Amino acid sequence: MSIGGIDMAHSVEQLYEKVSVLNTKAIELHRERYKTQGSYDKAKCTFLLADVRTLAREIERGLVDLDIEFSKSSIDS
Repeated sequence: MSIGGIDMAHSVEQLYEKVSVLNTKAIELHRERYKTQGSYDKAKCTFLLADVRTLAREIERGLVDLDIEFSKSSIDS
């Protein structure tokens, strides 16, 4: 993430949350595409696929600060 040209690093916890959302979206895509009854919604699958790819790029390119403590919030700093 970048604000005003300054890159902001995320905590490992924030990275974990993004990976969790990515997993949830991928499962949703898989379930929609491989429905047991009826046909799948191609527009919904295309949207979910774009979402998964965007999250994957964010995870790949995002900075992670290993020094951010899980138990401390930004208010405690």
